[in-house]
Amino acid sequence: MSNEAKGLGQPESTGHARLSKTWIAVWALVGVNALWGLSFPIMKSLNLQLEDHFGLEHASVPMSMSVGFSAGMIGLRFLLSFGLLFLISPRLFRNASVTEWRIGAIVGLFFYFGLVLQVIGLATIPASRSGFLTSLTAVFTPILSALLFRKSISSNVILGVGIALLGVAILTGLLEFEQGTVRIASDALSRWTIGDTLTTFGSVLFTGQLMLVDHYGKRVNSTAITPGMFLMVVIASGLTFLSLYQSSLWSLSGGASLGLADWGRLFFSPVFASFLVFLALFCSVLAFVGMNRYQPHVSAVQASVIYSCEPVFASAWALFLPGWMAMIEARIGYPNELLSLPLLLGGALVLVANVVALWPRKGN
Repeated sequence: MSNEAKGLGQPESTGHARLSKTWIAVWALVGVNALWGLSFPIMKSLNLQLEDHFGLEHASVPMSMSVGFSAGMIGLRFLLSFGLLFLISPRLFRNASVTEWRIGAIVGLFFYFGLVLQVIGLATIPASRSGFLTSLTAVFTPILSALLFRKSISSNVILGVGIALLGVAILTGLLEFEQGTVRIASDALSRWTIGDTLTTFGSVLFTGQLMLVDHYGKRVNSTAITPGMFLMVVIASGLTFLSLYQSSLWSLSGGASLGLADWGRLFFSPVFASFLVFLALFCSVLAFVGMNRYQPHVSAVQASVIYSCEPVFASAWALFLPGWMAMIEARIGYPNELLSLPLLLGGALVLVANVVALWPRKGN
């Protein structure tokens, strides 16, 4: 139907309203990414506090114990998040339908397994590197969207994803500068650790979470899926922790005490508890309510490129936040990360990728 047939001025007004709503969603999601970026150095600090509390060196910790540690921290964080969300918005719980609880549970399951892999990886790689690898959702999302839903990808999104991929490669050190040229680092393979692999697999699961929110968020009240998401994370992490806690693999020779009382002293120590509460309130409740509310107003591919700015925030926070946290908890040695040319150039490319991918096309 032509514009004239719809009524003079109405399509243009509707288009402006839609564009305005889209950009409100874009900036809200940028704020969400700033909060998520903040979580990387905080989770790194919690990992260090946990190892210090139990007197462990990371190299001596079995994988089952690393998974259990991560599940314990995640479970307590989202149990707090679930309670805080209920106190802040009890109507959200009462009004959520069975369908919205079910969708939230499915989204939460993808998110939980991705987060476990990310937290385990953080024990061996810097917060900024973890953030950049997590941003590979910007690459995985359009690929999976094209394969699963046969969706076409616009040229500006393809270009934006390419720029984002180049930025991530520079930020992670896989590409380096030598005599004015850019080339693959000679020791690129040796720089890749088990933490990098786990974090990359985690980003695939985060891609699944993002695509589920995009698919279902347009069919239901997207904010109302948040309680179900948090509850599933609590249930899954609790089951993981309790099942692994009973495992004989948790016994270390010469070992640290791993009784529940020791976990209680850690979880309720002032610094550890305050960091967890901060994560729960700002990086979980505020961030995920914002994500679930505003992501449906942009496409899954656009959202994935917006989320690629998360590592830029993670790196920015990691430049000074570790030093502050180390002053609060003097026993952990967590130095500030350093500003470098790869960080500046790679971060700039990621931001450029966001702008390119979101640039309006003619006719939209």
